[in-house]
Amino acid sequence: MPNQSNLTVLKVNHKKVILHRLKKTKADAYYRRGSFSDEIIWEGRKFLFPSGKATAKTGMWVFRSVSRDVKTYVAGKKVRELPRLPVNMWNERLRKFRGRLTATDVDHAYWRIAYMEGVITQRTYQRGLEIKDKSLRLAALANLASSKEYQLIKGGVITEETVVLKYDPVLQRIYNNIRYACYGHMAEMAKLLGDDFICYKTDCIYYRDTPENREKVHTYLDSVGLDWKQLVEPQTPVDENKSGSEGHKPRRSRKLGVKTNESDPNI
Repeated sequence: MPNQSNLTVLKVNHKKVILHRLKKTKADAYYRRGSFSDEIIWEGRKFLFPSGKATAKTGMWVFRSVSRDVKTYVAGKKVRELPRLPVNMWNERLRKFRGRLTATDVDHAYWRIAYMEGVITQRTYQRGLEIKDKSLRLAALANLASSKEYQLIKGGVITEETVVLKYDPVLQRIYNNIRYACYGHMAEMAKLLGDDFICYKTDCIYYRDTPENREKVHTYLDSVGLDWKQLVEPQTPVDENKSGSEGHKPRRSRKLGVKTNESDPNI
């Protein structure tokens, strides 16, 4: 099992150097090609090599920063897992609602919650908001809990044989807590909305559109320090379990940012 805190980010051309060293010493290791970076795990140490994408090259620091911050966060601390909550939840009575609806989307929800819970520092949080490709931030957090398939390097040679490596269960607990905290906020707003709640999907809540309902949702999110945007003319949400879609969020026709606090305009 690799040590998540023992992470080194290198330029992509350094990958050849590491592979050559492995071949020369006939060492065993693990190799994986990813969307944002390639990885080599050697003697318990993980090396990340950014892909050719400009956003990946300039944003790969976030993996190292998140790993460092989490190492500090867990030091001498017992992390208990929050109650499990569903990523999507529906009001059964309004599954076929065809009236006037609206939706409120929480900006960079996981990233914000990680900061508010002390998992990442203010510096990491602020710098992370400057990354235009938000999937890099999500990947850096999800990397805490990822189980990934790697090719085996045997005697310095990359083989076709693969193995799935799992990570520290404490780190997975931290990532799950970020997710469950997000869903917990969604569930609290669902209670406030009562019979007017339609559904929530990850970090976006849909409900019957009235000024009173908007006020309930906005006031709650402001009270817990979460940024949000109000979606204008959102498409009717779809139950992915019944439609066969694997995505967490429905398509949206257009958005309008109506905010009482500042957030990243790129999200």
